[in-house]
Amino acid sequence: MRKTTKIITGGSCTIRVKGNITTKTGGKTVIWAKGGIEINSSGSITYSAAEGHFYGDYVPPEELYTTHPTVLRVEFFDETNKLLNQNTKDFYYGKKLKLKVTTRDAKDGTLIFVKLQAKSKSKNQPFDLMSPNRKYNWWAKEVVDNKFETPFFELNPNWYSDDFEYYDYNDHNTKIKEEDLNEFYAEVRFDSKTVYFPLAGERLKPIAYKRNYEELIGLFKTDNSGEKDLIENYENRFIDSVKYFKNIVDDFSEFIHEDNCDLTIDQIDAEVLKTARQLWEEAVWQNRGYDLKTETKDKETGQENTVVTSVKAILDDRPLYWARISMQVILKRHPAFYDDIKTLDQKDQEDFFVKSIVPKKSRLWKTIQLFEEQSRNYTNIDFSKAGYKKKVLITGFDPFFLNSIKYPNRYNILQSNPSGVVALALANNDKSGAYIQTMIVPTRYSDFDGSQDYDNGQGEGIVEKYIKPFVDQVDMIITVSQYLPNENVIDVFGTSRRGGLNDNMNFIRKSGSQAISTKIEWIQTTLPKTFINAPFVKFNWKYDDLPNPNNVVPQKDQILNEGSGGDYLSNEIFYRVGKIRSELRPSLATGHFHIEKIQDGRINEDLNPLKISNLLSIIRKGIEEGVKGI
Repeated sequence: MRKTTKIITGGSCTIRVKGNITTKTGGKTVIWAKGGIEINSSGSITYSAAEGHFYGDYVPPEELYTTHPTVLRVEFFDETNKLLNQNTKDFYYGKKLKLKVTTRDAKDGTLIFVKLQAKSKSKNQPFDLMSPNRKYNWWAKEVVDNKFETPFFELNPNWYSDDFEYYDYNDHNTKIKEEDLNEFYAEVRFDSKTVYFPLAGERLKPIAYKRNYEELIGLFKTDNSGEKDLIENYENRFIDSVKYFKNIVDDFSEFIHEDNCDLTIDQIDAEVLKTARQLWEEAVWQNRGYDLKTETKDKETGQENTVVTSVKAILDDRPLYWARISMQVILKRHPAFYDDIKTLDQKDQEDFFVKSIVPKKSRLWKTIQLFEEQSRNYTNIDFSKAGYKKKVLITGFDPFFLNSIKYPNRYNILQSNPSGVVALALANNDKSGAYIQTMIVPTRYSDFDGSQDYDNGQGEGIVEKYIKPFVDQVDMIITVSQYLPNENVIDVFGTSRRGGLNDNMNFIRKSGSQAISTKIEWIQTTLPKTFINAPFVKFNWKYDDLPNPNNVVPQKDQILNEGSGGDYLSNEIFYRVGKIRSELRPSLATGHFHIEKIQDGRINEDLNPLKISNLLSIIRKGIEEGVKGI
């Protein structure tokens, strides 16, 4: 499963205290039992250690069980019969392997008992399928020619302990230290004696896809200590905040890594198509509110009744954002894609295995894009039910500036993006004088310019691929994003130039560079002036971050370092859509609605339900008035 904690012991030792027990040692204290250990306290129990806590299956002191008169060694082999012992670190979770036990002077037919074991430095590492599942226990097997080999099996990719990963801000990639990897070995019982092989220092230490910068932020502990945790982290907090999201992610995790060990890529794609779509629809459902119908039956009369309960909308885009990240990490760790990536050139392999960037030439890239298309609603925009209503396409953005551990009092890991809430709450809406379809786009340069380079990129991307086809089909396109506190404005000018500020992947772009090669330096909005008939909405005429009280229009070829709304991706989506409109359908109403920021990053403010509800009312009214002008 995605998160489970198992601590396994076996016998009993009970300590009950009303006062204090203090134990001091200058060396090492070992407590072990063949039974169980129970600790009770009327107060609190505190564990602390400079080098971390170690949890896993019960293992007696190793120095007592490291030799055996008959068992010589235990070794891991892959499907090609390659030896995987000696701390192999290039073997991946999910790939097939087997255990081979070598004995000496053993009579053929003698029974041997073998059980897979694991050890982790993580206090919350789940090895939840290991102990109860006989797949990893080989009891009462016969030794022949002084050998016993298990059938091939797989190590669950969910057993990889990514809470020890860390992002290198100099190399711009994610790393994990060898000593922090989980290790695997075997408990062998033979001739009534037990041994644990391979010995420490020679055990199997498999690896997995390492989370990229955006994916890694979610593992920060919710106590803001700067540590990472497999369970008490922000990613889980937001996913688990709505039980339906938790169910979707957990079921997806089980399907991909536990229920079907030999999935083909086509089978994975089929599950992605279904589940990623379900994720979007669930997010829309939660952000719109709904009527819950319950069928009841009177026990005495037998009369059946339908009780309708109005369930209030959960106005929050964060469960969708974090669920998408968690599920894509699950996908990227499936072994079905590894061989495909290893057939690519060295740079592409390095991109994935070192830089955590999925190569565009890989089969995995197509699967991730399928997930993006469904969970962001890129390919399910449908105006067929619009009838005679105006057709309006609205886009929102992912949350951004989330790394409050690296950038305290500036970024906010609790940050929502109210534009994402707008997109979810207004999806399929036909009550604002128009029929509305929506999508949510990422806060990543790569998706906009098609480049996977850290600091260099220019070209076409998601806007040209997914929004351009609707220029001839709709009556208005409104791109929406988060702006400044207490500011709800229609940006008048968008520029082709970028400021280059870090995105959600920690990527940058050269300041002053163009997002796309063009002679069209800036674009002016064509959204109708009726937007300002809504309270608190106005047009923003400034550019280059300077007041423009006289509403002066720049010169035709004038280079604007900043548009009305700045020089980040909000300006970029405004410009890109406007450029397409100017080339294909100049009369189409397009532009950018910058809506107010309602969370204070300086104090890690959480999303306030009343604030987001009030803001949504302002935006609804603005769009309603805007539609009247087309």
